Amino acid sequence: MPILRKKSSKKVNAENGNDNLIGDITIDDFANSSRMHARFKKAVKNISSEVKQETTTEKNFGNKMNENYQSHLYEFNKLKKNTTGVLNQRRSRKENCFKNTIEEEGIDYPLDIWFIISEYISPEAVGKFAQICKSSYYVVTTAKFWFHLYKSYYRFVPGLPPRLQPQCMVRTHGLRACVIRTLHYTYFALNRKVDDLLYLGQNELHSLVKRQCCLMWHRVCSIKERKTLWYFYFKLKELPKGANNLLRQKTKINGKKTDFLEMLEDVAVNLEEGCKVLRVICLKYSMLPPVNGLILQSVSMTLMPGFKDHQLQLGFGTSNIPNTLTNKVILNHVVNYKIIDWWHPFYPHQDAITAIKLPQSDSWDQSLL
Repeated sequence: MPILRKKSSKKVNAENGNDNLIGDITIDDFANSSRMHARFKKAVKNISSEVKQETTTEKNFGNKMNENYQSHLYEFNKLKKNTTGVLNQRRSRKENCFKNTIEEEGIDYPLDIWFIISEYISPEAVGKFAQICKSSYYVVTTAKFWFHLYKSYYRFVPGLPPRLQPQCMVRTHGLRACVIRTLHYTYFALNRKVDDLLYLGQNELHSLVKRQCCLMWHRVCSIKERKTLWYFYFKLKELPKGANNLLRQKTKINGKKTDFLEMLEDVAVNLEEGCKVLRVICLKYSMLPPVNGLILQSVSMTLMPGFKDHQLQLGFGTSNIPNTLTNKVILNHVVNYKIIDWWHPFYPHQDAITAIKLPQSDSWDQSLL
């Protein structure tokens, strides 16, 4: 008898003839099949193999990423440890060097040696000598140093004030300022270069801004050919930069400096410290408002109509804030001006005050020429 073959298998094969095609696995592949498949189709095998390959590649890539990350993390930690070790070594070296410098403070010479060295110091090198150490600074603050400096460089000069002459240079009160003034009469006046204009102070008017006017006055000087010159003086003092200076002054007054004997023996006392005098020479008299106690805020020098003489304008106020002027000083027919420091020979000290000649008439409008 002929062998009967099942037609269902052919139908299935006819319907599912595209076995080699790669596609997704569907429910129809199992629900409508006539027999149980012991193994998957080639298409299913190909898909599963591809899926497995992709998953394995993803796993390998993830493993490589983890390995790279761990290797980089290890190298970073290693570098971090090395850098921290280097920083710790540098810190330890710095600390050791600092300890060595503290331990090796140097040689502390006695004061007698510094006093001997100070006898060979020139007047222009006093500041450098005082900055060497604490001992040299202490030598500069003693009366012995300034007495020796005065005796070494004193020369007779005509016109020297009586306070600066040898018979009066016995007191220690304010000795430093007196010796400095004497040196500018004798030593610096002879050794000063002619071209060095800034040696005796700066002659710029703007350097006087933010200073307080302590005193103002004028005098007349007669010249030959019946000409007169009017000299106007403005004493300007530098203001303290902050409240610390006021506190220091109060502590000095309330502290040990209140002893009268110690005040008389104070070498560094100088009432004119930080003061400058502006001297203006004019051909004619100008009426000026009182500016005592006010602060200089603005300075300007212009030409008068006719372009022959100059005009000086000084603006004063009650504070350091500009453009808040209360009084304005205008000096016409200005011939010359000069800024004089407290140590300059032309500075009007109390021991060298010249007579002030006042005008005979009280009328301000009258011409004095």
